[in-house]
Amino acid sequence: MRNDQQLAGQAARGERAACAEILDRYGARLHRLARTYAAGEADAEDLTQEIFVQIFKSIGGYGGRASLSTWVYRVALNQCLKHKERRAPETVAYDDALASGPDHPGNPERWLSQRELSDQIQSALGTLTPQHRDIVELHEMHGLTYSECADILGIPLGTVKSRLSNAFRRLRESLGGYVQDTASGLSSETASESLS
Repeated sequence: MRNDQQLAGQAARGERAACAEILDRYGARLHRLARTYAAGEADAEDLTQEIFVQIFKSIGGYGGRASLSTWVYRVALNQCLKHKERRAPETVAYDDALASGPDHPGNPERWLSQRELSDQIQSALGTLTPQHRDIVELHEMHGLTYSECADILGIPLGTVKSRLSNAFRRLRESLGGYVQDTASGLSSETASESLS
């Protein structure tokens, strides 16, 4: 596997193998990120393509001051935020609504319970400021470290920790009886399972 500088340089020159390696490394993770900002699966696929177009347009500017992963996430998050600003009010495509039907056809009570929790989490996340929601999504749902979040968002490490702590406090208040009140807040497993 090539180091970040070599890989970025080769991709900037249009070398197919380097571009394919970047797609392989980051494709699935960036698609998950896009899904949190998109209005359905088709929109997420379009947004993922926009992200990679922007990555390949601007990869010549990667200077190696941060890891390639951090740089890629910064580009992706900026594209997601732009997409969210220009997106029309949320609507769910008919095909996406059908696809989100019961995962457990033999156990509709379990599906309804999971669906209710998912709706409550989405609603609670919607009450957060964009800055707090971005931190929760990057750290909890995408598994990025505090340092990576700080680099991507261009804020101090202490601010990341403070925002995450405040976000968890607000989520616990919003979710009330749906989750246990723990010192560490929502677990990434609970959040990501309920959001998928």
